Amino acid sequence: MNSIAADAGPRVDITVDGPIAAIELYNPKAGNAITRGIYEELRDTWTRIEQDPKIKVVTFTGHGERFFCTGADVSALASPGTIRRTGEMTGDGWRLTWRMAHLTKPVVVAVNGIAAGGALGFVTDADIVLASRNAKFLDTHVAIGQVCGYGALRLVNLIGPSEATRIAISGGALSAERAHQLGLVNELFDTPAQAVAAARATAEKIASASPMAVRKTLELLHGLSKPMQEYIIDKAADRAVFSHLQHPDATEGARAWLENRTPRWVDEWN
Repeated sequence: MNSIAADAGPRVDITVDGPIAAIELYNPKAGNAITRGIYEELRDTWTRIEQDPKIKVVTFTGHGERFFCTGADVSALASPGTIRRTGEMTGDGWRLTWRMAHLTKPVVVAVNGIAAGGALGFVTDADIVLASRNAKFLDTHVAIGQVCGYGALRLVNLIGPSEATRIAISGGALSAERAHQLGLVNELFDTPAQAVAAARATAEKIASASPMAVRKTLELLHGLSKPMQEYIIDKAADRAVFSHLQHPDATEGARAWLENRTPRWVDEWN
């Protein structure tokens, strides 16, 4: 068994046990939010896993029993470019999720609590999603002055445009039960620990199958689940996100949240 952990701060904990790599986001003080350091660790992790022939399957979850991941660290959003930098485009320079990094190995996600904002990308990119009953799925981008991106957009093809729109622009949320009904979640479990254990058991079943057959089958499934139109929209979303970073609302929302006040939005801006 090979376990890699950084210092006590925000990090990505990786445990490789035989053919299974278990990944856990660790930033409990901020709901397992994504920092620049966490992003860079994830980006490098996908490369490492892809290049390691011994690893056949990945499990992915967040630390604890309340939060899966709350998206980008809000304090970082108050300063554009702190987490995602200009030129880091989805699938090219920006590799937050395994699909963005073109990982060819299956990923089983265990959602152990709230999944918000950018964390939706981990859910929508999963090959199999297991969740505990305390899980909740929501997007807070527009509430803090940001343009919804990758994860929320992918929800359109997974749960339908009406529910995806409700989540993206009206502060709506999906309970674990509703997410299961809509097909976003494959299976529900009473506790986060049970969901994580089930993810491990599922990964073991995948690892026992023919690696080549799994890889080829996954390639075909991915080809059907992400058509060319979605690729085009991803690129358009990148442009919209980066363009909006120049708008005052992009930092005002995060600053207002940090200062516990009502945002002062700008209705018109040149």
